[in-house]
Amino acid sequence: MADKRILKITKRQAAVAIVGTGLANVSIYELAHPGPNAITDTQVVTPANVSLTISDIAYDVGGTANITRGGNLVFACSAGSGEHNYTDSLGVVLNDQANANITVNLGAVEGTMVIQFTKGAGYNDRDLQNQGPGVDPY
Repeated sequence: MADKRILKITKRQAAVAIVGTGLANVSIYELAHPGPNAITDTQVVTPANVSLTISDIAYDVGGTANITRGGNLVFACSAGSGEHNYTDSLGVVLNDQANANITVNLGAVEGTMVIQFTKGAGYNDRDLQNQGPGVDPY
């Protein structure tokens, strides 16, 4: 099983590195921003309308590798290295199955893949505004 390292989590982006051989799974829930107080400030994930798109991919793999979401292939590459900066070069993101968990398969040969995500709908920030006494929040 490949090793997964979460490199970055912000309110609107996340980045994950997958290193080694075999499979690694990335859940839409583990990329929720923890906030200043992880107990009370963590983003609330609404899976019915989550939009976690892939904006950039960098890889260095010894054999074929791929990314699947919801059982559907969304990215594949052969041995070698490369970068796909979808948002910078094409102005698009990979939004196929954007509400599904991610499975990365690096195959039987050592490899590395770094995936940057853009978070949209479904990652809801908690309302931390203090309304004060006597103020009806509704």
